[in-house]
Amino acid sequence: MSKIFENTLPYLIAKSYVVWSFKQYYDEIIILGLENIPKDEPVIFAPNHLNALMDALAILSLPPCKQPKVFLSRSDVFKLPEPVVKFIRFAKIMPAYRIRDGYENLTKNKNTFEAADEVLLHNAAICIMPEGDQGTERKIRPLVKGIFRIAFSAQQRLPEGKSVNIIPVGIDLGDFIRFGQHLIIQIGKPIKVTDYLDSYIESQAVATNAIKQKLQTDLEDLALHLGSEKHYDCFATAVETTNTAMIKALALKDNTSNRFLARKKLGKLLMRLEKEEPEVTEQLDSACKKYKSELQKVKISHNILERSIPSKFKVIINSIIILFSLIPALPGFILNGLPFILSSQVPNILKIEFKGFYSSVFYGSGIILFPLFYILQSVIFILAFALPWWFVFILIPLHYLTGKIAFRFYRIVKSAYSDLKLYSVSKKQPNELKTLQKLRQQITEILITRAF
Repeated sequence: MSKIFENTLPYLIAKSYVVWSFKQYYDEIIILGLENIPKDEPVIFAPNHLNALMDALAILSLPPCKQPKVFLSRSDVFKLPEPVVKFIRFAKIMPAYRIRDGYENLTKNKNTFEAADEVLLHNAAICIMPEGDQGTERKIRPLVKGIFRIAFSAQQRLPEGKSVNIIPVGIDLGDFIRFGQHLIIQIGKPIKVTDYLDSYIESQAVATNAIKQKLQTDLEDLALHLGSEKHYDCFATAVETTNTAMIKALALKDNTSNRFLARKKLGKLLMRLEKEEPEVTEQLDSACKKYKSELQKVKISHNILERSIPSKFKVIINSIIILFSLIPALPGFILNGLPFILSSQVPNILKIEFKGFYSSVFYGSGIILFPLFYILQSVIFILAFALPWWFVFILIPLHYLTGKIAFRFYRIVKSAYSDLKLYSVSKKQPNELKTLQKLRQQITEILITRAF
């Protein structure tokens, strides 16, 4: 029987499909800092935790593709039916027990930690979510100590000259629910556990707190960290409202990577303002609340306001483009519509309320439902038209390609609708639009004038 850190052929085949389909879920995946991953020493990946399964898959997708990666997960998933648990173990996932799981279960972590030691001693990689839990607020929550216990335990068993490396990873998602958004994975410089080993031998508590603070700081630098309890909603609104202006102020090209960089800089600025200029922060909070209220009145999203008000001619041209684009997009909607609708309803069927699980459920159900429907529809088509069986190898890729075309059409429609909505508001609610533009300008000026 193979060990958890060893790759088997069935695992590699399954992993290839899972990683490929994961990459299809996002419109753009950007990986920064790959050079920071050591090639010849044990690694513990420590990402921020926003989105259940998708965060783990982001780490799994990192090269090299053949590197074994073992994951620690909350223990309650191991209470699922036995076939599910077998699959979880097949996916190289081990249980981690928390206080909330009961004090009597904490002793079970000994087996997990010993297995984790063995993984690291064989130069494989482990992924541990150091926050211990997840949330949809874009901030780094307090870290738990399990990751450091594993790191120090393995380090003490390594030969001299080798170090366990804790790799902080910042994950940024374009959206927590919708597919076709961006994913940014920013890999930080490794934290060498050997740098803290002497201190650990003298005082475990002192060394653990020191390395914990280092990881906390690094994660706050790598991800968007809006760490305010009182003003979180204000900060989230301000970051999105001012993002484009910050790009221009930094003289950066407007692309996904630079927008992420600008958001992080705005996050740091907001945290500093809350600490050093509380009166300005309250002024900003008031402006953001008014801005959100006005957005709700006219029923538009903030990103629509970044557009120039379109002319009537452009609105008409958009409509014509949609009509002509519908014909090539229609097969994609027909062939992909049913599995898409079914997978989108799974959270409702399972009564999942936490939005941080939604995309994981969409993805998980999608990698099963779409292939099943592709095969079923291809077989029906072959039987209906008496085609050779090998046509299945043509029809299945066609299902996928037509789905891609349909999604591009959806993007065209969405963009055209945004233009139409903005045009309509400019004609029917011009005063409300002016109020929104003034509030955006006020929010932007408060931040940009203090950014440099």
